[in-house]
Amino acid sequence: MEEKNFSSIRTQIGILRGRGVIIKNRRFAKKVLLDTNYYNLINGYKNLFLDTNSSAEHFLHGTCFEELYALSEFDRKLRILTLEYILIIEKSIKTKTAYCFSKKHGHKDYLCYKNFECNNATAFKQTTSLLKSLYGKIYSNIDKEDSISHYVHDKKYIPLWVLVNTMSFADTSKFFSNLKQKDQNEIAKRVKYGVRPQELANYLFFLSSIRNRCAHDELLYNYLSYTHLYNNCYFNYFRYNCINSNRNNYFSVMVTLKALLPKKDYTCFFDAFSCLYEHLAKQLHTIPLSKVRNCMGLPQNWRRRHKVSR
Repeated sequence: MEEKNFSSIRTQIGILRGRGVIIKNRRFAKKVLLDTNYYNLINGYKNLFLDTNSSAEHFLHGTCFEELYALSEFDRKLRILTLEYILIIEKSIKTKTAYCFSKKHGHKDYLCYKNFECNNATAFKQTTSLLKSLYGKIYSNIDKEDSISHYVHDKKYIPLWVLVNTMSFADTSKFFSNLKQKDQNEIAKRVKYGVRPQELANYLFFLSSIRNRCAHDELLYNYLSYTHLYNNCYFNYFRYNCINSNRNNYFSVMVTLKALLPKKDYTCFFDAFSCLYEHLAKQLHTIPLSKVRNCMGLPQNWRRRHKVSR
């Protein structure tokens, strides 16, 4: 295997030119490569611009450095936008979960098997893993978080409405999934009308993977999650199952936000996304915008999302 040796910015620009990329502004390209990193920018966003008929790696005729940068900026802003609205959902789910669970099971001594689903070996194993993880978070945060320290030392217990602040989205997703059916029902009906507990568990598990992607600044626009959404009215409306078997792409993110966000918040998200999308369209000249749309899994009539209701 060929070793990848260090290359100066000058060499990197030379490599790009040798592969057919037009460098209109060398100073701009140098600054971007210093700020962004060649590997993240080029290796991350080159695929749509590569000439598939070339035996060696070569870009499509007319590909400009600015187009690669435009796609990377679109993706960066998409991560920021997506994370903003996932955090709204995360806060809401944590609050409702803590409220409903504490109302039924109390504010102390609640992290025990009797309050979770343990009716088979798999459920018991998952609940055991959850409880171990939560007790681990309490232990690791005793001297780090003032709220945890206060309750441990002064009260000798930690209410769930305090503990949820140290829980990750993945923790919250697992917590909900391991609850008994009646508790799941109580929480789900407070999230949004028409969302069933099984759907909510699926949405949360899916969103936790997307949240991690956004938080760690990784490619998002063409990302396929390891979790697939269940079929629902949104996919059916767009006849999505007939044209795309993937229910784990960015369109699935939009479906999840549509399903869980209040109408006003989703409208704000959708308008901001549309602006990002249209701005990218103005900056791409070598490839059609449909290439990006297909990578994201967006159907051609994706803008008609407002026609769909539960």
